Amino acid sequence: ILREARQYDADKLLVIASQDVVDRMHEEESASVAELEAFIRKPIRFQAETHYTQEQFDVVLM
Repeated sequence: ILREARQYDADKLLVIASQDVVDRMHEEESASVAELEAFIRKPIRFQAETHYTQEQFDVVLM
């Protein structure tokens, strides 16, 4: 996420990942996500994709 945010000019980021990963980002890792958002100065949204495994994710620049 950090690499994508630095490399491209986007207003916000969308991370598409498995439901388990999205749940973890919203619960256990929410403080880390908030710190990352503050550091890159861009909001990060998460969207679950049912066909993704835990290892799969995409970062969409918006």
